[in-house]
Amino acid sequence: MRNIFSDVEKTRIRHHLGYLNVEASQTFVLGVPAGVETQFLIEGAMNRVLPEAAVLAREMVAKCDAVEAQMSENQELLAVTQVDEIGVRQDEFEQLLKRYQYWRNALANVLGTYPNPFDKRFGAGAGGGVNVPVRH
Repeated sequence: MRNIFSDVEKTRIRHHLGYLNVEASQTFVLGVPAGVETQFLIEGAMNRVLPEAAVLAREMVAKCDAVEAQMSENQELLAVTQVDEIGVRQDEFEQLLKRYQYWRNALANVLGTYPNPFDKRFGAGAGGGVNVPVRH
């Protein structure tokens, strides 16, 4: 197993791709193993990435970090629509989110994996169940 990425880099990659940053021994809830079924995807991808591709992965992480920071720093703009003659873009957060997802998917492509489909930041996996249409 290669260790191309530092532990800090692996933490950032897991964060941006929506995977857990816990040890397997700590993933028990009420004595029952918690759902970490998808965790092997990211761990294997980080260990198998080509050394030459690690540079690209680091660039994608930096881009994700930058967009995420901008999303956090611009929160006060959610409360205003205009300041004097300066108009505020009402869909800024949504546009930043789209950009974040673009770089996040680019990172997943470099690593040859997928963002976690159960990432709660994007409303996935919140309630479990099956996606079946209901007919009246």
